[in-house]
Amino acid sequence: MNEFMLTQASIALASFSAVLVLLPNTLLSLPHSALSPPKTGIIARVQRVRTRILKTSLVRECFERMELRRQRMHCLRELPCLLDVVILGLSAGLSFDASLELYCTHYKGELSALFRETMMLWRLGVHSKRDALLELSARLRVSALTRFVSSVVQALECGSPLVVILANQAQCIRDEQRSQLEEEIEKVPVKMLIPMGVFVVPAMLIAILGPLIASAPAS
Repeated sequence: MNEFMLTQASIALASFSAVLVLLPNTLLSLPHSALSPPKTGIIARVQRVRTRILKTSLVRECFERMELRRQRMHCLRELPCLLDVVILGLSAGLSFDASLELYCTHYKGELSALFRETMMLWRLGVHSKRDALLELSARLRVSALTRFVSSVVQALECGSPLVVILANQAQCIRDEQRSQLEEEIEKVPVKMLIPMGVFVVPAMLIAILGPLIASAPAS
């Protein structure tokens, strides 16, 4: 219940902030003849309110949570494809970096963008490869990605083969996604009980009993 209320509050704050962000730009795009001096003062006040709201920690935290939730969803969806491409590259004799770059080059998704940034970190010498991968895993906090990163780090440190490990991980991730989808499908009838009881059943009763009551002789 608390998570549902927090989600609703995040959506409301995001909508209100989006209005405040877009309204000044819309007003400023109008011709100067359409803006009188009082409206210019309104634009300035709206811009000041927008700046204060964007600097508010609660709004910033809500936006960060929404962005993190979106990144996790895309990560879970695109991770099996990443594993397949990396496995294909390693089986063809490429290194891990070349296989990962192959995925980032040919796929334009959220996960490829994150790994592209991570690769840039260790290529520029900002972080080592191990630290950059662990930082990405800790930021997203997705269990499947954590297992992938730990396997890669262990293989790079110990020199163990990655192909078999990643193939097993890809199959496990697909099995997990299939089980989660089956659980969601099983929950659909239970979720449909409330709207059916509130909307469908009363409408059916009215449709069945209404003509009978209307045709009954008045006592």
